[in-house]
Amino acid sequence: MVVGRDLHADLRIPDPRISRAHLILRFDQGRWLAIDNGSLNGTYVNGYPMPVIDIHDGQSINVGNPQGPRLTFAIGPQRGPTSRPSPTRTVADSGPPTLAWSTTQERTNPIPPLARPPRRPPDNERTVANAGRLATPHPPPPGEFTVIDAKTADVSNLATRMVKFLTPRTPAGGTGITIGRAADSDVVVSDVLASRRHATLVPTHLGTEIRDTSVNGTFVNGTRVGSAILTEGDVVTIGNVDLVFRDGGLIEGSAAAARTGGLEVRGVKYVVDNKQLLDDISLTARPGTLTAVIGGSGAGKSTLARLIAGYARPTAGSVSFEGHDIHTEYASLRSRIGMVPQDDVVHRQLTVNQALGYAAELRLPPDTGKADRARVVAQVLDELELTKHADTRVDKLSGGQRKRASVALELLTGPSLLILDEPTSGLDPALDHQVMTMLRQLADAGRVVIVVTHMLSYLDICDQLLLVAPGGKTAYCGPPDQIGAAMGTTNWAKIFTHVGADPEEANRRFLARAEAQRRPQQLLPDKTDQPGDLGAPVHTSVRRQISTVARRQVRLVVADRAYFVFLALLPFILGALSLTVPGNIGFHVAGPHAGTPDEAAQILSLLLPAAAFMGTALTIRDLVGERAVFQREQAVGLSTTAYLLAKTGVFCGFAILQSAITTAIVVLGKGAPTRGAVVLGNATVELFATVAATCVASAMLGLAISSLVRSSEQIMPLFVVSVMAQLVLCGGMVPVTGRLGLDQLSFATPARWGYAAAASTVDLRDLVPGSLVPEDGFWQHTPEMWLLDMGMLAALSLFYAGFVRWKIRLRR
Repeated sequence: MVVGRDLHADLRIPDPRISRAHLILRFDQGRWLAIDNGSLNGTYVNGYPMPVIDIHDGQSINVGNPQGPRLTFAIGPQRGPTSRPSPTRTVADSGPPTLAWSTTQERTNPIPPLARPPRRPPDNERTVANAGRLATPHPPPPGEFTVIDAKTADVSNLATRMVKFLTPRTPAGGTGITIGRAADSDVVVSDVLASRRHATLVPTHLGTEIRDTSVNGTFVNGTRVGSAILTEGDVVTIGNVDLVFRDGGLIEGSAAAARTGGLEVRGVKYVVDNKQLLDDISLTARPGTLTAVIGGSGAGKSTLARLIAGYARPTAGSVSFEGHDIHTEYASLRSRIGMVPQDDVVHRQLTVNQALGYAAELRLPPDTGKADRARVVAQVLDELELTKHADTRVDKLSGGQRKRASVALELLTGPSLLILDEPTSGLDPALDHQVMTMLRQLADAGRVVIVVTHMLSYLDICDQLLLVAPGGKTAYCGPPDQIGAAMGTTNWAKIFTHVGADPEEANRRFLARAEAQRRPQQLLPDKTDQPGDLGAPVHTSVRRQISTVARRQVRLVVADRAYFVFLALLPFILGALSLTVPGNIGFHVAGPHAGTPDEAAQILSLLLPAAAFMGTALTIRDLVGERAVFQREQAVGLSTTAYLLAKTGVFCGFAILQSAITTAIVVLGKGAPTRGAVVLGNATVELFATVAATCVASAMLGLAISSLVRSSEQIMPLFVVSVMAQLVLCGGMVPVTGRLGLDQLSFATPARWGYAAAASTVDLRDLVPGSLVPEDGFWQHTPEMWLLDMGMLAALSLFYAGFVRWKIRLRR
């Protein structure tokens, strides 16, 4: 017969620790055997797991756990029905000995659902969830017996059928334990990155299964899972919270803390293009400590910071935080690591509140309401003493306040490791002291804070210093007040001179001084496997990210008043310039005595390059201007595709609006095209479509240029070259048709195809005498040619957008 949790078991024990077909009881050669059916949690006698148990009268065993449900067996001749609290099943009156057993529990008072785990954990452990809750039916009352006849010819067949039948992974009953941020969850995880309904614990025949229902993901041992069967000691990560699966429950406290110990950098080496940037760097930083990384220019300080942040993988050695390897478990750790680069990562055109609000939308789970996001922002502002500056534009803040705003972005997700690269660069001594004091306070709140700095005035407030010598070697690592004894002087100029002159000797002396403490105590075995999949970093859906970035982009454009006024006036100015073409025939056929017989060609020669100018000017400074902001947002989950689609949508909207204004001015001043449209039914609408398509394609070209340049200073030369090239290659001012090299080069410019499409719409070859315009086949007044020209504009737009997507993709 079968003992298990399934409804079809001969003896059903509704406990999540019990497998669906946990135990097979069979009569073999005159004796009863209890055979463990490959159960997940085992069968125990006196606390020891036993695969096969020889049953005797009065035998007691525990199933599912050494302290799990106790079965007590009674063997004797069948006596028929007796008086019991519940009915029995009697099969026969004669035959081999019969068997009866009791399902009394180990304790006289059964554990209420989720009241406590199967065993009492140590005092410094807190039970967060226990799978015991998953059993919905109540266990049979003590003393209830079931009696069967041992003369069952097909006991083994019954067991086989049960094992096959119980294969599907379905819950024993109910929906399981819900885990999440919502107050009505069975287990409340108070973390900003936890979804309201983050995960569910359900019992299966394989054991307790955790099922992810979140956006940010549920991680088991650092790997993101959709569902997973938990085994003893598994670490489940929800948001920034680690829970350990033990004895059927999830616990938080020393079980998780046993693996943790802050930051551990062990023997890290980093080589790029055969150049050694870091050489055997080791560092230990405990929670609540502030560590300063100092050294000469080019020593590798920023490289070490990026490596600790997970931006780069070490060539050798490992970096772990809270017991997790940062590079193999980055998907589950990225929300715990805050990285503040040297450049400010907040948009200067926005107020502090606006910048943090958009960042909260991108970084916090999508089910976080507006009020909850505002509360998180308010808490961060209060911690950094920025509340009174909440409505101040970032560009109006002092240098130290702007750095606080950058730190505030990182604190939104509650990271426990904060890394800052040169936060005091460019600040005066007073602001330098403010920033270092802020970092001291952040560390005192229980975080691990690493700061790369070249300022040496306030290092005494740090807990330890790491002095990096040229070549990425360690020259000193220890408390600030001991560097004088180690280096023979407290004069920083002499220390840096000595270390820079002979980094090898400085490193040898350091190793000789502290060989015993050179490597941190290893908390985890060294990782020898390949780095795991980083997992999808997206916190919110692509649609939501597009909406957030698009709304922010519109606000950025409008908030930059000078830039917005320039964009608003530009179509009026360029449209008016098109009216300076002499003549009054516009897009009509020039008569024999017309003063400007090629007036239509001249109008298009100004109108289409103007569209290219507007589109390029709209976007060329955008990506380079917020590169630091985007790269940080990308690292914490912003989709590159969502980012690009949002910007493309906004800029296309502006480009179309500008094109409409410019086209309207030209049509009102020079008249509408007189020849019928070739495709769209209205020549004016068709002319507008060509101008808008040219402007959009040029906007994509501007984004491509912006993704290539390294600084804003490089924009203007490339902008001038781009506009002049389109003016020359459009084919209206300088003939390019049939000219080897020039003709082919023009194919890559939006103005060339925009001019051709506009010429096709107005039928330029018929309006202007042939001696004044080239015989360009792309100008033909036919649907095929117009669609080809517009198709080339669309292809160029997609090509430029694809190039930008490739250029700004996430690299690791």
